[in-house]
Amino acid sequence: MPTRRGFLGHAGAAGLAAWLATHADAIAAAADHAHAQSRAAAPRLENLSPAQARTIEAVAARIVPSGDDGPGAREAGVIWFIDRALGTLFAGARATLLHDLESLPADFADHDAVAQDAQLASIEAGPLFGQLHFLTVLGLLSSPDYGGNRDQLGWRLMGFEDTHAYEPPFGHYDRDYPGFAPPAPAAGSRS
Repeated sequence: MPTRRGFLGHAGAAGLAAWLATHADAIAAAADHAHAQSRAAAPRLENLSPAQARTIEAVAARIVPSGDDGPGAREAGVIWFIDRALGTLFAGARATLLHDLESLPADFADHDAVAQDAQLASIEAGPLFGQLHFLTVLGLLSSPDYGGNRDQLGWRLMGFEDTHAYEPPFGHYDRDYPGFAPPAPAAGSRS
């Protein structure tokens, strides 16, 4: 008998899949823009002013800062993903986001990390921080093929290795495919 929790889990997954399917082109366009802009000699903003981009990039750098454990949102080129997303996927939220961005000081990017964190703590429960947090994470973890996650920095930050497993699982339909050779056991391991 299906449970309510199971039903809600499937319904939530189906809803997310439907949302992603209807926004796939916009996500890809934002990522393509991020990829091109992050690699360009002189990147060009399309939806943000230089001052807005500087503030948003500083916020993103506090959400995922660089440190001893590796690079952060700034190094991954998240700002270029966000710039494009505000013209495509999040175009409807752009005006509100930019209006709310004015709640931060114009010189936010010039403040030290302690002052920036204090200012972000004051807006953390509001929609501006939620949107910037979501866009930062989306830009950081998107496929490098689409942009955002420059040089797989976001993936490395979370320990994801972009490798394929060529060994079929035990009993898989192509286990006996001619030419398939299971990998040799590692040196020193017992099979």
